[in-house]
Amino acid sequence: MKYKSRQKRGNPHGLYKLARYCELKDQHKKIEDELESIRRDILSMYPESAELHVNDYTVKVIYQEKKQFVDHLLFDALPDPQLWKNVSKPDQAKISALLKANIITEEMIEGTYSVIRTPYLYVNK
Repeated sequence: MKYKSRQKRGNPHGLYKLARYCELKDQHKKIEDELESIRRDILSMYPESAELHVNDYTVKVIYQEKKQFVDHLLFDALPDPQLWKNVSKPDQAKISALLKANIITEEMIEGTYSVIRTPYLYVNK
């Protein structure tokens, strides 16, 4: 796509730079869209974590699971209101710390969250 300026005076070199910037911005968007499409295709081919070596490239597909807590279910599951004050809102790091310190147990919070799988794709040369 060519960009033309309606400005009659000014720096012609500056106008060229502006037009070139806009062209590159369009190309950048098209490349990002294609990369995202290819990324989705690769992730659909590997529903589990995997590592592959293709020519000089190493491809890693990693799935990370994150817990997404439901406020009212978590509040009902915590036996002591003081614990809820420490957490104040469902925060994965704070809840993990309480679990590691054995202040709460996995059984206590069972059913208070859903697990979300987030895929990551790494390609290195």
